[in-house]
Amino acid sequence: MINKMEELARLYAAIDERGRSAIEQGKEELDSYLAGQKIDGRRGLTLLIHLPAHLSRNISFSLQSLKQLAPDSYYYPAADMHITVMDLLGARPDIDWSTVPLKEYCAVVQKLAAQTAPFDWQLAGLIASPGAIMVKGTYSANLAVFRQELRKRLADAGLPLAERYPTISGHVTVARFAHPLEQRTQLLQRLKADAQLPFGEFRVHQLDLVIHDWYNHHSKLIDSFQLTGEH
Repeated sequence: MINKMEELARLYAAIDERGRSAIEQGKEELDSYLAGQKIDGRRGLTLLIHLPAHLSRNISFSLQSLKQLAPDSYYYPAADMHITVMDLLGARPDIDWSTVPLKEYCAVVQKLAAQTAPFDWQLAGLIASPGAIMVKGTYSANLAVFRQELRKRLADAGLPLAERYPTISGHVTVARFAHPLEQRTQLLQRLKADAQLPFGEFRVHQLDLVIHDWYNHHSKLIDSFQLTGEH
C-alpha cells in the first residue's frame, strides 16, 4: 500500500509539474466549450462519489482567492464536485442512449457494491494540470480493488467500458481554464501556498451512476448503490 501511495504522490507531482509549466509559459489548455465557442452535447455514463456538504463547502471557500486571480475560469458549483470512480462510457455527443444496457450495468455494480465495505477518503491540497485545478485525494486500497474487480465483471458480462485510462487517483476537479490567464504568476503562488491545504475526510457509503456532461453540471441519476460489504 505504501508503494501505491508513493505512486499516487508521484502522479500528482507530475501532473502539477506539467500544469505549472504550461501556465508559466502561457500555454494553459483552454476549454472551448466553456469559452462559448461550441455547443456542448457531450454526455457520458459515470460511476462517481458525491462529496458531503462539509467538504464541498471547504473547497468552495478556498476557491474564493483563486477567483480573484483567475475570474474568467470556470469554477465547479459545490453540488457538481465529485470523485470519479470510473467512466463507463466517456462523454461524447453521439451516444444513442436507447441502446445502452443501463439495467445490466446497474446489476453488475449493485452486486459488487453489496460485497464492498465502506471506505474512508481524505482530500488535501490543490494542484494544477495544463487545463484545470484539482484537489488531491488520498490512495484507497478498497477503491483500487473495487475498480479492478469492476473492470473484470463488466468484461465478463460483455458490457462496453470506455474508460479513458485506468487510474489510481481520486481527485476532484474544481476549476477549468476557459480564457487565457492574466495573473498567472500570482495564481501559481496561491496554488503553491495551498499545496497541502486540508479540506477534510469522510467515509464513502454510496456510489452514484449518472448520465452527465463533462462538468457534472447537467446530471441525471440512474441509480445509487450502497456499500454494504464487511471490512
